[in-house]
Amino acid sequence: MIESFIEGRVRLRSPILADPAIAELLSSRMTDIDGVRKVKVSARTNGMLLEYDKTRLPLTLLMRAQDIFLRMSEAENLPRPERYAMIENLVGELAEVLKR
Repeated sequence: MIESFIEGRVRLRSPILADPAIAELLSSRMTDIDGVRKVKVSARTNGMLLEYDKTRLPLTLLMRAQDIFLRMSEAENLPRPERYAMIENLVGELAEVLKR
């Protein structure tokens, strides 16, 4: 799911981002995380670009979230209702991990 990761930006790519409900869920919930500046989701490319303030979300903190992003890719093989529920739970976990 993580395609590239540089300070200030994370690019994710996954077929689950083609689902408008999941794309909206990720976009709105990720924007609520303190330090996230911008979330741009493209269903056309199955991609999401997450821009963040590296002083408020330092690399050491983001590294704790890596496992959650990897677990999101497991949702690709689930039926749609289960996939949405799993992503919703993982985004909640992500918000908790990224709190200081």
